[in-house]
Amino acid sequence: MLKLIMVLLWMILLVVLLRAEAENVTEVRGELGTNVTLTCSNQTADRYWYMEIHSQFRACIGRSFSSAATYCSPGFETKFSILGNKLVIKNFTAEDCRLYFCGIKRDDSIQFVETFCLVSAELLSNDSVLLWMLKLIMVLLWMILLVVLLCAEAKNVTEVRGELGTNVTLTCSKQTSDTHWYMEIHSQFRADVTIIDPQSDCRLNQLIIICVSVAVIVFVILGE
Repeated sequence: MLKLIMVLLWMILLVVLLRAEAENVTEVRGELGTNVTLTCSNQTADRYWYMEIHSQFRACIGRSFSSAATYCSPGFETKFSILGNKLVIKNFTAEDCRLYFCGIKRDDSIQFVETFCLVSAELLSNDSVLLWMLKLIMVLLWMILLVVLLCAEAKNVTEVRGELGTNVTLTCSKQTSDTHWYMEIHSQFRADVTIIDPQSDCRLNQLIIICVSVAVIVFVILGE
């Protein structure tokens, strides 16, 4: 039962990893060649806009205050337009697909209050099939791994199947005249031979795993 609970928790974790999005990140989809507007929900008069150039590196775009705006680079004014709490990306291209940040100044430092992930609707549709297939392959690999882990047999354990209501014989391969037999009472007392009902145990666990796995696949597919 403990192993089954662990497997179910791993399945839940897999769903979270596949579907989770950062809570403070807003995805914005734009069409190539058009202007895309990002709106900062913060209602302060003084806002700062940044964009991600590389991982962990952010470049200043500009600042808006009252009814005016300033830009951190002379060339940015031809690409961007800051209007109040809005940042307009002109003539949206694939190179503009990146993270953008809206921030405010507190205690002489910039604190980002909102993050936007700008993506292309065209590129997203082209990559959606590949992304879906990668997710499906990942789910299938997890299914196989989890079923193997759940029903794997230890090398020193011989599985003996018996019918309820009948006599079952266990044969020890050691040909010594002095043989001792033990049975498992709790998990801390290990036995070398187990007797199971063929209609339960591993098959039931496999059925549960299959049902959960199918639910995960449907969730991933319908979530696209």
